[in-house]
Amino acid sequence: MQDTPVIAQQVAVLSESAAELVRRGQEDDAAKVYERIFEIAPYNLNALEFLAKRAFERGDTDTCLRLVERTRQANPERPKTYLDLSIIHMTRGEHDLALEMVNKGLQLKPVFPYAMLQKGAVLEEMGHEQGALQAYFQAFKWAPGLRQPPEQMGELALRGDNLIKQTRLKMLDAALEMVRNGRDPDELRRIQEFVDLYLGRRAPQYPHAAQRPSFLYFPGLAPRPFFEREEFDWCQGLETATIDIRTELEALLKSPEALKPYVDINAADTAQWTGLNKSLQWSSFHLYKAGEKIEENCRRCPATLAAVEKLPLPHMPGHTPEIFFSILKPGTHIPPHFGLGNHKLAVHLPLIVPPDCAIRVGNETRNWEAGRCLIFDDSFRHEAWNKSGELRAVLILDIWHPQLTEPERTAVTATLDVTRELNRRYGAIG
Repeated sequence: MQDTPVIAQQVAVLSESAAELVRRGQEDDAAKVYERIFEIAPYNLNALEFLAKRAFERGDTDTCLRLVERTRQANPERPKTYLDLSIIHMTRGEHDLALEMVNKGLQLKPVFPYAMLQKGAVLEEMGHEQGALQAYFQAFKWAPGLRQPPEQMGELALRGDNLIKQTRLKMLDAALEMVRNGRDPDELRRIQEFVDLYLGRRAPQYPHAAQRPSFLYFPGLAPRPFFEREEFDWCQGLETATIDIRTELEALLKSPEALKPYVDINAADTAQWTGLNKSLQWSSFHLYKAGEKIEENCRRCPATLAAVEKLPLPHMPGHTPEIFFSILKPGTHIPPHFGLGNHKLAVHLPLIVPPDCAIRVGNETRNWEAGRCLIFDDSFRHEAWNKSGELRAVLILDIWHPQLTEPERTAVTATLDVTRELNRRYGAIG
């Protein structure tokens, strides 16, 4: 019997040789070397994995399973081994065992995106669609990069992405049925293009270089960074209430604890907001947030509430209305960024405007004027600054893009309702 050091030296030399053959693409020759390693070191991980993979590729799942089980004996705490076992059992139609193995892998490594994709695939084959969707969404939340262009996706990721898209399509079809019924195809053309973009069936073609909505793009709307206040008949009514709205704001500013940082996001998402995340340099006081009316705040601002609730506000639970006072402290710069979608416009009613304050949307810069609405499409790149020694304050709200028809507004609302329902069911994003 050879000494252990001698065996180890032999295995090291053979392993180096096998790895070089693999690098050269000579897998048949590499297999012979790994078989020799297996003879003298039957628990060598590299040999077991290579030979198991070869067996799997030629459809010999008995041999593959035997080799991977030996890997488990050698290291029962290795999560990837249970993923491999699950894939083998699923291939053999042994779904209960496949589910058991992948769950063991996830117990050993709770954040394991590929194992969660595998769990989704097993549950899908078992007919448990809701559980499969839950698993797929969780995997993509852990590792968003798995959802690459389809031609670059792995088999499991592509399978999960397809089920998610099919589910979205079913939900959208149901939500849009009333919109489509009895309507001329020309009325529905932009809606269908919008749905195709939402589902990722086509890539958006932005007509303006500075327009890149971060979530939703509705095609066919004129790409205009700014809109003029004279285009909206409600503007004068809102501007008439400026003094009363400013009075309520000034009362709030006497109780600064009511103000919250406008940017309040997880550390992983803060790259462009490093100086403003969780900072009162840019603060806000919301009357509505993500479509939810904040009753206590509204009671403190009755004149503001009365003025804004008359406007053509989008009402989409979980998204809009968004109505808030935005306060920018001296020396604060909001970096360039893009809004969520071009289906709405941002309306600013300036209330406190010192010199050296401005906003740039696309390539155009404008100054706020107290009491005069400033309206723009925030799906364009935009930034703002306060270079003065005093605070700047505006009331901000969203309105529908005026070029959207009623059916198109309904379609956008239905699409966002689908997104909200997916979030509720699966914790999905987008």
